[in-house]
Amino acid sequence: MQIPEFTQQHGQQLSAYLASHDGAMTLVQSKGYLFAVICSPEPLDVHQWLEQIVPNTNGQLEEQVLFAFMALYHQISEQVYETGFKLPVSLQVSGEDDSYLDLHECQQWCEGFVQGAQSYIDKLLQADTLTADLIEALQTAYASLGFFALEPELISTIAQQNQLSEVQLSQQQFAVMGDFALGFAELIEIIAVQSGLYAEEDDGWS
Repeated sequence: MQIPEFTQQHGQQLSAYLASHDGAMTLVQSKGYLFAVICSPEPLDVHQWLEQIVPNTNGQLEEQVLFAFMALYHQISEQVYETGFKLPVSLQVSGEDDSYLDLHECQQWCEGFVQGAQSYIDKLLQADTLTADLIEALQTAYASLGFFALEPELISTIAQQNQLSEVQLSQQQFAVMGDFALGFAELIEIIAVQSGLYAEEDDGWS
């Protein structure tokens, strides 16, 4: 099957489709979730991840919608493993004194990421073969990429503890998040092999 390039039209199509299904992720959540799935040492097949994004459809999607999802998956995968991953969300800050902060997009991406990554992160952290450095690297990367999924009150508390405004903390975290996203798949690969839980093969994980 020839995977089409993911276009703005695909994005609009998927946004409308997801909005019409109760319990479905948003498009931004889907992007965070698929990023985590693509970096996973336990790849999911198409029907498994579709069921998480759009529950109760049993993978039965119209062909156009399925093609759009496949194009999105392919785009994220290509960025992760070939061209360099860029966060598909931005931090919305405005006002003369940068007083207005909209974390909605970042929050959704992080929520999707956490949903996709939590199970394999927990499994890797329980491996007794990892060095303290690798455990710390994994915990830090996971916390950074999921930062905006934290409750707003907790983000406020962290800002106060570090004597920063919420805007300053959010800008710092967003910058770090982009850095961690860029190298996350490679980090997971290194840790997965070191954990002894997964064997590395030429054609992927086994």
